[in-house]
Amino acid sequence: MTALLPRPAPAVGETTPARRSTAGLGIAAGLGLGAVLVLALVVGGGAPTRTTPGLTGPGALVDWGLPVATLAVRIAALGTIGTLLFAAVLLPGRVLPDASRRAVRAASWWAGAWAAALVVEAVLALSRLVGVPPWQLTAESAHVFLTQLPAGDAAFGAVAAAVVVALGARRCVSSGTAALLLTIAGAGVVLPTVLTGHSAAAEDHLLTTTTLAVHVVTACLWVGGLLAVLVHGRDAEVLPRVAGRFSAVALGCAAAVGASGLLAAWLVLDDGPGLLGGLGSGYGLLLVGKTIALAALLAFGWQHRRRTLPALAEGRPGGFRRFAVVEGGVMLATVALAVALAASPPPAAATSTGDAPVATSGPVQPGAPDAGSTPPPGHDHGNLVVPVLVDPTGFTVTVPVRAGAAVTVHNPTDTDVTVTADDGSFDAVIPSGSLTSFPAPETPGSYPFTSGHAPSFTGVLVVE
Repeated sequence: MTALLPRPAPAVGETTPARRSTAGLGIAAGLGLGAVLVLALVVGGGAPTRTTPGLTGPGALVDWGLPVATLAVRIAALGTIGTLLFAAVLLPGRVLPDASRRAVRAASWWAGAWAAALVVEAVLALSRLVGVPPWQLTAESAHVFLTQLPAGDAAFGAVAAAVVVALGARRCVSSGTAALLLTIAGAGVVLPTVLTGHSAAAEDHLLTTTTLAVHVVTACLWVGGLLAVLVHGRDAEVLPRVAGRFSAVALGCAAAVGASGLLAAWLVLDDGPGLLGGLGSGYGLLLVGKTIALAALLAFGWQHRRRTLPALAEGRPGGFRRFAVVEGGVMLATVALAVALAASPPPAAATSTGDAPVATSGPVQPGAPDAGSTPPPGHDHGNLVVPVLVDPTGFTVTVPVRAGAAVTVHNPTDTDVTVTADDGSFDAVIPSGSLTSFPAPETPGSYPFTSGHAPSFTGVLVVE
């Protein structure tokens, strides 16, 4: 008799067993991804290292927080793109069905989280670059970062794209609008790939960035799409339709991810010891790990087409869901590997110095020294491209500047310096742990300069 009575509704604020189970699963997944990320950073050489004497350091919070923030950015972007793919392609309509409406509402929340994670990532990246904790960043450093560095342009563009998607998804009622928002989200994902990272400093910039752009976008569609199917396609009538359509999308994405990943690895490793020679490095081991994960995901796809999709069409969704959950876990672990890979120095960069690898967890800018070149002595904040770099032993002038343009100076040392032209055409104070700038002379030519704090600090600024 008791079994026939309805279960009492949970009190306000009371957590149901299902919610507790979901929360526990989320916490376990987060801890698991964190463990994969930390292990991959250690293996790949992207783990934080001791600060070189004479240089400032941002602290462990920034050193470890930056890759975690990057992982959060990737996952939020996956959620945004996957839910928009669900509404635009997997379950479309001139007037969106209920499941697709729920997906675009979720896309709005995902995009909001994406924007917030991007802001945190940008702050930590700037802190990592200048070598000070976030609360010691100056307004001048932030202004230079956002207005004069490609990493700042990428951060601003990605945040703008995420905000547009977050606001637009709230009013989205058709698959056409969802497709437009999906395109904007894709642009927000591609922009940092084009402007920063190993690809931006590669010898064949256009081919490398195009290859990685294809790799990133198709991976987002593949991983995000599967997660969206699991979350928003649970209805018994909806799941067979969206799973069948997603299978076709996943096949194309898997082929593109595999081909572009192989080409990108070859382009990066070919600058150094070559593809086969580079596989023994930490960077190469992460590439091997990603390759094994891709092979596992292809095996999952084959099982779906051979067994779970036919069973799903017959009204037996259990197998598909079980396989897809495990597949999604492997995908997210691969995302963590990708974050560690981007933060790890390629073999060319690691072998050129003759010492410990140069840490590259901060953005690497276009025009930086090639992966095989020797970085400035003691400069462990990544190959940041600005016209003038300061290190404990002196100045390094990296590129010429245009007449009248802003000359950006990066000083990660623990000493304030000046940049004083011998002819008096410029005289700027560069505080310790800062990015700052001063106007270049209006007349082209070569301008020798020194620092007021030490006569041995000399350089020549070339104005074109």
